[in-house]
Formats: sequence, C-alpha cells, structure tokens
Amino acid sequence: MTSPMIRNPIQKAEAGTKRVTRLEWLLAATIGLGLALGVWHGLVTGGGLVGGDTYPYYLPQKIVLAESFARGEIPLWHHLTGLGYPLHAESQAGVFYPTNQILYRLFPVNTAYNASIIIHYWLAFVFAWRFARCQQVSTWPALLAALVYVYGWFPARISLEWGIIGGLWLPLTLWLTELLVESPSARRFACLSGCLGIHLLAGHFALAFINQLALLLYAALRIILSRRKSSCAAIPSRRFVLLPGAVVVGLLVAAIQLVPSYELKSESQRAATDGEFDPASGHMPPCYVTQLAASWWYWHSPEILKSGVMQNSPGAIDAETNKVEAHLYWGLLPLLLVLVTFNDSVRKRIPEQVFWTWLALTAGGIIYATGWLMPITNGLPGFSFFKGPGRYLIISALGGGILTGLAADALFRKPRVLAMATLLIGCLTLPDLLMSSRYVADAVVVAEPPLAKSESSWVRQLLATETPSSVRLLAPGANVGNLFGVSCIPQYLGLGPSVYFTDELNPELTIYPTDTTVQQLRRLGVTHILWDGPDTIPSERIRLRKQLPDSLLTAVWGTGTCSLFELADRPGRIVSLPQTALEGSSILDTTPNRFEFTVDLRDDAEVILRDLMYPGWSVTVDGKHAVPANNDSVMRSVAVSRGTHTIQWTFKPTSFYVGATISVVTVLCMVLVVALEIRRSVPKHSSISPVQNVTA
Repeated sequence: MTSPMIRNPIQKAEAGTKRVTRLEWLLAATIGLGLALGVWHGLVTGGGLVGGDTYPYYLPQKIVLAESFARGEIPLWHHLTGLGYPLHAESQAGVFYPTNQILYRLFPVNTAYNASIIIHYWLAFVFAWRFARCQQVSTWPALLAALVYVYGWFPARISLEWGIIGGLWLPLTLWLTELLVESPSARRFACLSGCLGIHLLAGHFALAFINQLALLLYAALRIILSRRKSSCAAIPSRRFVLLPGAVVVGLLVAAIQLVPSYELKSESQRAATDGEFDPASGHMPPCYVTQLAASWWYWHSPEILKSGVMQNSPGAIDAETNKVEAHLYWGLLPLLLVLVTFNDSVRKRIPEQVFWTWLALTAGGIIYATGWLMPITNGLPGFSFFKGPGRYLIISALGGGILTGLAADALFRKPRVLAMATLLIGCLTLPDLLMSSRYVADAVVVAEPPLAKSESSWVRQLLATETPSSVRLLAPGANVGNLFGVSCIPQYLGLGPSVYFTDELNPELTIYPTDTTVQQLRRLGVTHILWDGPDTIPSERIRLRKQLPDSLLTAVWGTGTCSLFELADRPGRIVSLPQTALEGSSILDTTPNRFEFTVDLRDDAEVILRDLMYPGWSVTVDGKHAVPANNDSVMRSVAVSRGTHTIQWTFKPTSFYVGATISVVTVLCMVLVVALEIRRSVPKHSSISPVQNVTA
C-alpha cells in the first residue's frame, strides 16, 4: 500500500523543514563562520574600515556609546556632534540594540565594531541557509543560496552598518513566518514579534520597514498561489492574520526606540519630503539591471563608475543615486542557474509555489528599485519617509539565492553529484562576488585602524590642554572633531533636527572669515578651526596654533599637513544677555545627558548655553527647578539673578520614558502568554494513585 500523497504545500514544506538535523546546523554554522572570518580577516586581525560613513557617522556615535557605558550611563544625547542631538532617537545609533549593548561594554570601539560586522555576517549566512531549507531547498544548494545572498549584496555596502544588520533579520523573520504559519503558537508568535522588534532597535528603519513589507507580501503570495492550485488544499487565511499582529507587537517591543524617533521625525528635515530630503534618491537606473551579467568587467569598472553614465542612462528618474545603493549581483554561475529555471523540463522539478513566489518577489524588488513606482507609493504610509529605493534590492538578493538553490536541486539529482557541484559553484562564485563588490564599495579594510592613532594625534593633545567641553571645532570633515573628544561642526546626521539643515548652523569653512562669518561662528560657540588646505597666511580674526601632519587625520582623510587655528576673540559656549553681565564661568561636569557649570553675574541676565534646545532638556539653578527662557534662539537659556550660581541642564525626555514603559509592558505580556501556553501544554498529574487505578 502506497503512502498518501502530500498535497498541501504547507505540509510539504513542513516535511522539508523536519529533515534539518543538528549535523546540518553545525555544517552551516561552521561554513558561515569560516566565510565571515576569511572574507573579513583584516578585521579579525585588528584592522579597521576606512571610507564611506564609517568615520564621519558611525564611529563618532559608537565612541559616545562606549564611553557612556563605561560610566554606567545610557547616552540619550550626543553632546559632541554639532550643537547636540538625541542619540537614542537618531536613525542609526542603535543604543538599545543587543549586540551594541554587549560589545561596546566589553571591548574597545574598533574591536566591538569589527566583531559586530563579523557576527552579523556569520548569522546572516546561517539564517539565510535555514530559510532556504524551509523553501524546499536541500542542504548544499541552500548553502549556495546563502552565499549568493550574503556575499553578493552586502560587501559592497560594508561602509553602511545597517546593511548586514538587515541581512541577518530578513531571512530569520521569514523563516519564523513560515514556522508560525505551519503551526501557530504563542511561542512562535512571540519569537517573530521579538525579532521584528529587535531589528527596529538597530535604529535604521528603512530595511526594517522593507523586512516587514517582505513578510506580508510573502504571506499574500502564499495565499494566492496555494488557492490557484486545485491540487493543493487552500492555506487557512486566518493563520496569516497573525503576521500583521506580529508586526504590530514588534513595533510595541521597539517603542523604546520608536517613540523618541517619532518625536525627532516631527522636529527633523523629514517632516516634509521636499528640499534636502528626496525619497527617490538612491534608486537603480533600469539599464543598471544588466550588471547581473556585466558586472565588474563593465558596469563596475573604474572608468564607467567615474563617467556617471549609470545615472544618465535611459529610463533613469530625476533623482540622485550612487553605485552602492544601486548594486545587485548574484555571480555569473548563479545567474545561469536562475535562467535555467525558465526551461520547462527543469521547472517541472521545482516546487511551483516556491518558484513563483520568489520570482515575483525578486522581480518586484528590482522594479521598485528603479524608482518608477515612487509617484504612487509616496502617498502611502512609510514609503515617503525612507529614501533609497535601491535598498529594496535586498529582497531580490535573497530571491536570487533561493532561485539558485532551487535550480541546483533540479539539475543535480544525485546527492553526491549535488554536493560536489554546489561546492564547486560556490568556490568559483565567491571570488566573483567579492571582485564585483570591491569596485563598488566606498570603504576598505586597512591593517591599522585610524582610531589606533588617536592618542598620538597632536591635534587631540593640543585641544586636551584646554577644557575639552569648552572647545567647539569647525572642521572640513563633518563629525571628524568628535574623534578628538570635542564638539564640532558641521554635523552629519541621517535624521536630525531641522535647524541643522539651514544655513544658520552650517557656516562657511574658511580661514579668511568675513565679519558676518565671524559673528556666526561666535553665535555657534566655535573656538577653533581645523584646516586641511594649502599653507596660507591666516586673517587677523584667527591665530595659528600649530601646523603639522596629524597621524589620525592622515589616516582618515589621506591628507598631509593640517593647521589648527583659534578665534582671536571667542566667547565660547557660555554667554549672557546682556553680554556685560557675565564676569566669568566655569564648567564643572559634562556627560551626554548633563551639562553643569557655574556663572558669576554682576547683573540679572539670561545665561545662554550654546547647545541645542530640544524637548526633554530641563534646567536647575542652584539645585532648584527653573523654567527655560522662552526666546527665538535654538540655544538653551535660563534667566538668572546676579551673583554666583550653579546651573545644570539635564536631558530626561518624556518620549524615552513613555517608549520604555510600552516596551517593558509588551515584553512582560509576551512572557506571560508564552508561560501560560507552556503551562497548559504540560500534562496534569492524576490525583489517583496507581493502586486505585488498578482497582478501578
């Protein structure tokens, strides 16, 4: 008697997932770790990344994070970039992201940053393999699928920390989605919701939004395709209602991050989608799709990249883009395997529902990446908030890997041949992928990270002779002054207070400042100017302090001699209105969340701290609560009577406490529901003794 045929696609997928053994997990984990350590061996041996956003953006945040953790504090404010900004609310800080909370407490900043990259590459590979397995791809082709996904899309984006973070959570949450649909339970619902929430805690919401959208589209395609197959039992639609619920609960889990970010969004440049912020920026011009077949030997060659022909190609929309955002490459051999799936005889051996699901998602990601659909989606919630349509290619990258694995399974039927063929294809594909990424990436690994040269920097040593918290540096590189432990302008923020995107807070960098420029620098509390241009005679308004090559700046910028100037007449960070009322001031203590100082006033005055006033800052004068002055300035100010006083500004934003409360309550409720489910699943012990049972 033959066994009954499995007709339900969910049952068929479940049968495939049950075949995953511990040995297979160990194989995937070992290969994934080996690839991460091998590809990024320069980071393993103590090197570091240079280029892109690494030093202008991510590391200044991580330095404040690590220093605050060392003091036993959680940094809610970044006090060094510009006039300051809410660090926990900014889009990519990841203050509460678990690996950040652990690594930056245990290791130096560069080591922690490197370890985070390697861990995410490792786990992204493992979870991509596991998701491919539940898509009815066998073990060795699933390893090839993970290779195509992880090392095809992410190395080109190595300067963008959010890339590989999203690379981990997309396949993991898709796998958990499959498990939840197969067999709904409170535990699986909680796991999916928790993972969606943790991804949001990383702080970069664009890929998290794409992740959530991918889950819902995947579920919708599962429903549609299963109902179109008459030979398959329809998937119960009620099971997919759990997915929007999981997304909502995930948002509640991440409320500690999202509520402050929503507050910042309403105060930021993204409150409107015009001007500086263009959602269509970072698209993939349609002709650039041919990079799948003509990668590093044409589209990614240095000559083509410099020519700008990509952005001027037919069909490209009127928006900025760049080679990193537009990158998509699976490798030549995987591309051939994907094309083979269009052969009827091959496709008959491929699970139909899985094939059409991922063909649709892959094509959809490519189409949306072109930016053609932006006029339609700009009116939809979420889509208008994020720029970079090219980021939707992450779905196409995963789809390319899945289709590659399906094709390998269909072509190589014998287990031994399948293992050898996929291993050979993988060995040939990895250098192909890495070579393509090398020409696209805007960051490289260097043997000695610039941070290692921080202590030998003469600029840092000279600025340290003054009170560091009183220094504000005007420098040609945004956020670069943070590396010296001092405040600096101009600032570089992904999501920042809107005032930072005005001319008022973006002074012209020149050592021949006009009277207007000098007044602007004085209003911003600038005390020093760092110049990387050619030798020149400074104006009378500034004085040259020193002029030498600097070890840290040479490593970051690749420049030679730099010059440090100071303003001849610099009022500094603390001033008064009227100006003559302030006889003197002294800074007592500064941390990201607190600024304490004393003032000596000859008359009643308004004392101004030249840092950004933002919701959540409160002030005390001599330990007593005071009301911040209500004026048109963006600075913090408070009215103080004559005499000597101690003023303390403290950052305690309501949005943080509201968000934290929501997150804690949500997690506790999830734990309670899961505990109740576990308790109900445990068999109750009978109160009847064995003797009584026998008698009965």
